[in-house]
Amino acid sequence: MDKYNYHDFLAICGIGGAHPGGLALTKELLKELKFDQNSRILDAGCGTGQTSAYLAKKYGCEITALDRHPIMLQKAKKRFSNENATIHVVCGDVEDIPLADESFDLILVESVTVFTNIRKTIAEFARLLRIGGALFDLEMTAATPFSEKMMRAFQEVYGIAHVPTENEWRKLFKQAGFPSIEVVHENTVANILDEQPVQTDTNELPDFDLSDSIDPSIYRIWDDHQQLTEKYADMMEYKVYRAMK
Repeated sequence: MDKYNYHDFLAICGIGGAHPGGLALTKELLKELKFDQNSRILDAGCGTGQTSAYLAKKYGCEITALDRHPIMLQKAKKRFSNENATIHVVCGDVEDIPLADESFDLILVESVTVFTNIRKTIAEFARLLRIGGALFDLEMTAATPFSEKMMRAFQEVYGIAHVPTENEWRKLFKQAGFPSIEVVHENTVANILDEQPVQTDTNELPDFDLSDSIDPSIYRIWDDHQQLTEKYADMMEYKVYRAMK
């Protein structure tokens, strides 16, 4: 059994904005959201805290940053301290979040849910949102149902049990109690790989916070990730689902 998994790699390398589109996409999506300083926002699976820090500085609203990986949380806390951002940090699993019902107006999730027990996680998001609240969830989506061979490969690299199609995601959200679901952004992995960086005001520099001591073997995980991404690029999509409670 491997010593490290994909999330260990992200944590040890301190990769911020690991989701497709990175912080630049997050900023574009936030422009369309309506919230103010009184809004309560949960960054579920916050990683190193890049999105939470941006929200706190840009909008000054009440932010809770949740993650279960201790290295991620350590680096998130360091970021918040360095940037003088007041953020409530919670160590917890998105499948069983240690927070009260109807605590939030908005929940942001960036490539997290698919790595979990999806039904449990979405049910937790529904529980935590107030009536009228919104869930924005950027997730890997199968263009067509994955074969058993493909799913074995994804299980080995990411520990993912299933990659839903868009119809499956919509059904899962509805079953959890979200009557309104809309795709507000989408792209294919093949397009992402083909896109050439263009210098604009919204471009973000790569965000890393490397741990002091790194086992070189961990980089094999990145190689596996790259090979899998390139091999199945035409079969993979990323969509941002807006689910209203």
